[in-house]
Amino acid sequence: MNPDTEPTDDDIRHALRDVLDPEVGESIVDLGLVHAVEIDARRVRVVLIPTSATCPMSEVLLEDATDAVRRVCPVGTAVEVELDWDTPWEPHRMSPELRLRFGW
Repeated sequence: MNPDTEPTDDDIRHALRDVLDPEVGESIVDLGLVHAVEIDARRVRVVLIPTSATCPMSEVLLEDATDAVRRVCPVGTAVEVELDWDTPWEPHRMSPELRLRFGW
């Protein structure tokens, strides 16, 4: 990805693959926590789903995801990462590989 061009959805999701859920220690992409990615001119918004309604490490998750997205965006791009507390996370959101590793 060229750091001077607008990132694509794939660029953002690839960057988020390196972000680990602080409680589970697995990629937030493989866990299915990435609910939405919106890319506008000079703005990227990412919506994550916490694994629980009482996610005690939510601030760490938000900071790590924001840092990862910023790394693939041109300087000056507004990056917004937020949690959707209303959409419940369910195991079916996980990647097939991770479900298999977890025995689900």
